[in-house]
Amino acid sequence: MRKVLIGFSLLSLSLGFAQTTEGKIPDGPAKEGAYWVLSLYGKLVPYAVITPTQINFGQVKVGETKTATVNITNKGPSYLVIKKIALSQGYAFKIVATNCTKPLDENKSCFIEVSFTPPKQGYYTDSLTFETNDPKHPQVAIPLSGEGYQPIVLPPPQPIPQVKPVKEQKPKEKPKVVKKQPKPKPKPKPRYWVVKPCDTLWDISSSVYGTPLLWGAIFLANQDKIQDPWILQIGQKLVIPPLDKKQREEYKKLTLQLMEEMADRPLGPKCPPCAAEGNCTPKEDKENQTTQKGE
Repeated sequence: MRKVLIGFSLLSLSLGFAQTTEGKIPDGPAKEGAYWVLSLYGKLVPYAVITPTQINFGQVKVGETKTATVNITNKGPSYLVIKKIALSQGYAFKIVATNCTKPLDENKSCFIEVSFTPPKQGYYTDSLTFETNDPKHPQVAIPLSGEGYQPIVLPPPQPIPQVKPVKEQKPKEKPKVVKKQPKPKPKPKPRYWVVKPCDTLWDISSSVYGTPLLWGAIFLANQDKIQDPWILQIGQKLVIPPLDKKQREEYKKLTLQLMEEMADRPLGPKCPPCAAEGNCTPKEDKENQTTQKGE
């Protein structure tokens, strides 16, 4: 029965298109009307088997191209016609080649080759679409996807400079800190006093020390010249010793002790007015010196 129907169908087609095609199948995309096959009771129809049903190109470097192939096989008893092959967007994806331009007989196959070229980094999607005369697959859409990436270019590794081994150095000994001994304070130089007419140790102490109660220090420093603190020679050069605070206290006590021992004696010789003014006559000067040596 199938052979009868197929023969009848082929005969009808050859008679109908003999004048236009001269018995040749036209090139280019298949046209369903040109190769329509008689279908009786829905038994003689094509059946398209498509593999794969989706394509993921994965990661592709920007500017590079990766291809994939869609295979279409007719598993039906009638011719399979494929037409209107296209891409939904056609931005990063492209139809490279196809041989699905003629009807496919039973168990015959054709292919559609698609490429993916990412123009820049990012994720891309599209759809490969086509039509068939398979009543179960009249419209076919195969999802396409891929990711473009830009590899990070690292600078070439720099040669590691060779480091010379460093000799271990012994820790330097800390220099010993020698504490400088404070320089001894220089002893103050003693002063001198030349005895004038009417001078007494009491008056000299008051002039050089600011108090008469330190005349004992002058007396003790000049014992080689002064036998009696109440008797001074005009023109004598007396040493005035420098006194610190402690020595001043000690000599003050000593002076008060000397004054207690000599309490019965006068404080000093009487000084005539002419001696104080420095215009005494030679006779008066002689009497002055006698007076200073007296009690």
